[in-house]
Amino acid sequence: MQTFVFVAVALSVVCLVESRGLAGGLGRTKNATPQTQRLVDSVRDEILGQLPLGYDREQPLQLTAVSYREQVVAGVNYFIKVETGFNRYIHVRIYKDLRGDASVTSVQLEKTLSDPIEYF
Repeated sequence: MQTFVFVAVALSVVCLVESRGLAGGLGRTKNATPQTQRLVDSVRDEILGQLPLGYDREQPLQLTAVSYREQVVAGVNYFIKVETGFNRYIHVRIYKDLRGDASVTSVQLEKTLSDPIEYF
């Protein structure tokens, strides 16, 4: 019985590490989900506030989540590649605390679809 419990716990830990990455480290890159898009939408005004003036002069900006990575901390940091329209991309770092409150930590401009999402 003890062996079964040990194996079950070990498999659970492996699954958690695979899905989220090690605590403190960045997990693997995943395709954006509807939840990722909702997270981006929830902090849209903060993202727009960190963009330079005139960034959206061609059209109202679309903010479409493309892919993301997670970092487990005291909450979760989400590093998200976002398409802003006209084949332009930005990387957005969003922190979601343990209560579920989200805020934008940083935005990187002039990214491409092929740029990897890295820690910033």
